[in-house]
Amino acid sequence: MYFLKSSFQNGLCASLLGFLIGGCAVAEDVKTGAVTFGLSYAAGHSFEPLGPEDGGSTSKQRLTLNFEADLERAWGWQGASLFVQYQNHSGVPGAREVGDIQVYDGLDDPEYDRIHMAWLQQHFFGDTLRVKLGKVEPKSEFFAPTNATHHLGFSTERSPTIIAQGPPSLSANFFYHPSDQFSIGLGIYDAAWNNGFDENSLNFHNVFSDLGDLAIFLEARYSFKSGRTRLKVGGWRLDGALNRFDGTSTNGAEGLYLVLDHDLSDQVGLYAQLGFADSSVSALTQHFGAGLQWQGPLNIRPDDIFGFGVSRVSFSDDVNAPFTQEAETAYEVFYKMPVGAQLVLQANFQFIDNPGGTGRSDALVPTIRGTINF
Repeated sequence: MYFLKSSFQNGLCASLLGFLIGGCAVAEDVKTGAVTFGLSYAAGHSFEPLGPEDGGSTSKQRLTLNFEADLERAWGWQGASLFVQYQNHSGVPGAREVGDIQVYDGLDDPEYDRIHMAWLQQHFFGDTLRVKLGKVEPKSEFFAPTNATHHLGFSTERSPTIIAQGPPSLSANFFYHPSDQFSIGLGIYDAAWNNGFDENSLNFHNVFSDLGDLAIFLEARYSFKSGRTRLKVGGWRLDGALNRFDGTSTNGAEGLYLVLDHDLSDQVGLYAQLGFADSSVSALTQHFGAGLQWQGPLNIRPDDIFGFGVSRVSFSDDVNAPFTQEAETAYEVFYKMPVGAQLVLQANFQFIDNPGGTGRSDALVPTIRGTINF
């Protein structure tokens, strides 16, 4: 009955609300003791961009099923938890219409049908050491600003200079927390996608068949001012065969990043991030991003969220690189508001200056999403 009810709600959302507002989502959680089940359906619509001569409107959707188990409550396995997430995504990526390299909408993934994540997590020595093994999305553990969660642009959730960021893959993650203020994390990920393996399928790659492609992340975190300011400093390496712009090959590339989150108050949060990569391999060599999220900008609507941000990437200056412009800059502004007890709407506008760095017209892209919670 739960599945039939959710399927009916999803179909109603897609057919009615999707037509009326251009995007919707359905979410429902059922908790049974130590086990949590979740179902969500998200869809969005980006209207025809203003600027590109060949631009068009795009729609996309993502279905997500979650299963989470507290193994300590279920079986007495102290400090252990299990998580499995399935996702199905479809829709033509709108970034193809605009030509921007940063991707203005987080739903603009390639189409996939996959076990998105499946991992086992164990805490040791209290909370001093945390180990997570399994299929993990790197941005869920590394380099993502916490005060950019409501933005739509891909560059707000990770620096686009991090070419080691790929689809979720099998990994080993270790986090050491010697104090409440400081921690350090290491993630070692299978990067078979760099060698052509399709991580967007339901198949799991056998990591023992070929250890030649790895994505490695090392990140230190420090929290100060009673936790209102949080700093991440990290480095990454993509270990595997890569092509330089001059046609030669190299066995890997590295880069650095920095992320700063600061809470001005319980309602207002700021973020800033920097990223650096090798110009002979990476299309994007430097990145700067900053923004704000403000909950309750109007006293009469305390749950609304207003936000804006800017993200600028510098293109490789290698003589063989295909870029004619120095940089691409994306400016984003959004407003997210609950309508009644269950429906949340979000309007988003992004202006992209020099999309793709190859002489395409600047573009203004309006996008709308909605969320229904039961």
